Amino acid sequence: MKKSPAIKAITISISAFMLFSSVGITANAAEIDSNTKSHKNFQINTYSNSDNTQADLPTSFSSVDYNIVNPPKDQRYNDCWIYSSLSVLETKLLKSGFTANNFSTEHMNLWATTKSNGKGWLRSITSDGYAFTALGYLSSWQGGIEQSDFESFADEYNPDTDLSSLVNYGATAIKYLDNCSREEIKQEIMDNGSIYAAYSHSTFYENSDRTAYFCPKGSPKATGHAIAIVGWDDDFAKENFKTANGILPENNGAWLVKNSWGNYNSLNGYFWMSYEDAYLFSSTFRYNYAIEDVTPITDDIKLMQNEIYGATYEFNYIDYDSVTYLNLFNFSEGYNKLDSVMFESTAKNSDYEIYYVPAENKTPVSDESKWTLLSTGTVPYSGYLNIDTNDFDLPVTYGAIAVKISKNEASDKNTIGVGEWLNKSNGQFAFINETKKGESYIYKDGKMTDILDWYKAERDDDLGGTFVIKAITNKTGLAVTMLGDIDLNNKLDVLDVTDLQMAISGGSNLTAVQKLNADTDQNNEINVNDVTQLQIMISDKN
Repeated sequence: MKKSPAIKAITISISAFMLFSSVGITANAAEIDSNTKSHKNFQINTYSNSDNTQADLPTSFSSVDYNIVNPPKDQRYNDCWIYSSLSVLETKLLKSGFTANNFSTEHMNLWATTKSNGKGWLRSITSDGYAFTALGYLSSWQGGIEQSDFESFADEYNPDTDLSSLVNYGATAIKYLDNCSREEIKQEIMDNGSIYAAYSHSTFYENSDRTAYFCPKGSPKATGHAIAIVGWDDDFAKENFKTANGILPENNGAWLVKNSWGNYNSLNGYFWMSYEDAYLFSSTFRYNYAIEDVTPITDDIKLMQNEIYGATYEFNYIDYDSVTYLNLFNFSEGYNKLDSVMFESTAKNSDYEIYYVPAENKTPVSDESKWTLLSTGTVPYSGYLNIDTNDFDLPVTYGAIAVKISKNEASDKNTIGVGEWLNKSNGQFAFINETKKGESYIYKDGKMTDILDWYKAERDDDLGGTFVIKAITNKTGLAVTMLGDIDLNNKLDVLDVTDLQMAISGGSNLTAVQKLNADTDQNNEINVNDVTQLQIMISDKN
C-alpha cells in the first residue's frame, strides 16, 4: 500500500502515551502508577440547567455542585479513555434531564477489541486505547449501555455481538476542543456539564496530597492520561501546586478534574489542574472534545450508517476546491423521514452542501440535475456535525446521502472523516476497517467512483475506508414487507409472478406496499426486469 506523501499525525490520549496516524504509530508505553487511597468527602451543592453566554461566565463553576456528575470510578486497566468518555456522556445526559446511572466500561472495552474476522481495533482489554475509539463508539450509538443491562450478556459477549438495542441515548454532535480558547472551553463545560481531555501525567508534578497538578512548560512528556473536566476556579491559588523544578504557575486558576482512580485522595478522586499545565489542551493529545447534543433512541428512530468505528483519519487526499463524498443506504426498511445528517470533518469554516442522490442499479447517479439539495452552510467546528434536513421524504429504495465540502477564503480544507486502516511503526495493524464495495463513493469531474476502486487506483490500497456520513431517520410506516411478495401472503411463489405480470400489462393495480414489494431489483421502477429478478428469487429459494 502506498504511504501518504505527507504524514498527518493524530495524537491520542490514552493510559499509555501514543502518537499515530494512518501510516504509522509510534508508541512510548508506560503504565500509570498504582495509587494509594484516602477517603474524605467531596462537597456537593446544586445547579441550573440553562445554557449561558460567554459574557455570563462566572469566576468559578462546578458541575459536581449540581448533581450531574456520577462519582469517580477506579479503572482496571489502561482504560482511562473509556472511563472519561463515558463520564462525559453520563454528565451530558444528566444535564439534559435524561437518565444515566452507570454506563458499562466493560462493554466499551470489549467492543473495542478484535472481531472474529480479524478486523476492528486490534487490541486486548488490557491494551491502551485512543480518544477516537471512544468517539466511534459514541457516534455510532454502540453505547453507553447501563452495566445492569450488560451483565446478563457479559459472560458470553464478544465484539461480534450487536448490543445496540440496549442503547437508550445516542450522541448526535461532538465538538473537538483542541484549538479552543480557555473561555470557549469554560463555555463548553457550562453548556454540556463536562468535557473529555488528556494530559501528560507524572507523580512528580502532583502536590503532597495529590489534589493539585502542574507540569511546567518545557518539561519532558510522560504518560498520557484521559480525564473529564467538570469545572474551574479562576482564583485557585498558584501556591497550592507543587513547585516543580523551581517553577510555579505565573497566575492563579485551575480546572476541576474528575479522575478514574477511585477515592485515592482527600477530594474523593477529583483534583485541580493549573490553567498553565504544559500538555493539557496542547497538540500532543487529541482529540479533546465535548458532546454537544444527544437524542433518546426509540423504535421510531434509526441511525443509518456503513461503519461503527467512526473517523480514524481525515480523507485529505484530493486537492480540489471542492469534493463530494457519498454513502449509499437502503431506505426500504420503513424509516423514510430524514431527520438529519451526521458527518465528521475537521474542515472548520469550509462550506458544505448536503444532497439526497438517487441510485440506479444500487449506484448513486452522476447526473446532478437528479440530486436534491437538503442543506447548505459553513462547517461550524471540527468534529461530528449534525445537520437538520427538515424531515425530507426519502424514497423507499436505495439512495445516497452526499456531503460536498468546499474550500473558501476562511478555510483551505475540503476533508471529511473516514474509517481507514491504521498501522503501527513496526508495520503491524492497529485497526482494520470493514469497508465493502457499494458503500462509499467519491464524485468529482462528473464521475461517480466507488471508494474502494479509488483507493486501489490512486493509492494501491486494497483496504480503503468508509466515509463517516450517517443518516438519522424516523419511521414512516411505509416499507417493503417482503421483496417479491405481490399478493401479500408472506411467501414467494409463481402466483406472485403472475400478479406482477398482470400489473405490468395493465390488467390490475397495485397498492403502495405491493409496489414496494414489486420493485425486486430496487431501482425505483417496475418493469419486466422485476419479473425476471422475481423468478430468480423463487428459483434460488426452492
